[in-house]
Amino acid sequence: MSARTVGLGLVGALILAWVLALVAPYDIVADVNPARASLGPSGAHWLGTDHLGRDVAWRLLLGSRAFVAPGLLTAAIAGLVGGAAGALAGWFGGPVAALVRYTFTVGASVPRFVLVLLAGAIFGADPAVLAVATGLACAPAVGEAVTCRLEELRRAEFVLALRAHGVPEGRILGYHLLWVNARGLVARQVLQAFGFFLVVETTLSYLGGFGVQEPTPSWGNMLAFEFGIPDGNLLAWMAPAAAIWAGILGTALLGQDLGLREGARHGR
Repeated sequence: MSARTVGLGLVGALILAWVLALVAPYDIVADVNPARASLGPSGAHWLGTDHLGRDVAWRLLLGSRAFVAPGLLTAAIAGLVGGAAGALAGWFGGPVAALVRYTFTVGASVPRFVLVLLAGAIFGADPAVLAVATGLACAPAVGEAVTCRLEELRRAEFVLALRAHGVPEGRILGYHLLWVNARGLVARQVLQAFGFFLVVETTLSYLGGFGVQEPTPSWGNMLAFEFGIPDGNLLAWMAPAAAIWAGILGTALLGQDLGLREGARHGR
């Protein structure tokens, strides 16, 4: 089985879980039942229950809501902001490229996680705030990748031929360079941004203070809530840990596959 197939399967499972979670008839408060605390897997509770008697499988499903939609927002912001800035720098070069690259350098000089924590401390720990902050923190990497690609291509023979045939500059940049020759590169970068937000959200939820708070489920707070409980249901923390690992692995494998395809296409 190829890395691409595994990656698509894992990421597809994340998206499917999120879609199902949007319509799931599960009440996170009404499900508390200490009489069935820490039960093992059964037909009624596929992954057992946690130490408050809550269904682990349902909470695992609903936990996808904590990061999938915000992660998609992160990817969109990183792709749009970084891609647009990188396109301007790579196409025009000169002072425009110097200004954009200086801005990227300043933004990238602070670790991404620190920027997200700072935004959360100032504007609140709402998932949308964290998503916007993470997207902006990831934008410099997207922009730099697009800039380098366009600097390679803007003086290529096919670009000169398109200009000679009267093709508008906007179409050359938007379609022939960005879409035809850089879309795989951007897709790989935004996948990495999505995976990074998964790490950010689950880490903050695990640590507490930021991120999703109990009783709303997140894979991070599920892991923190159950890890180390004496005589607890092991799946109550192992299932979210495995889900986090699978989500990160899926985005990494897809990104790796896109990188290999881009490298083969451009002779690297």
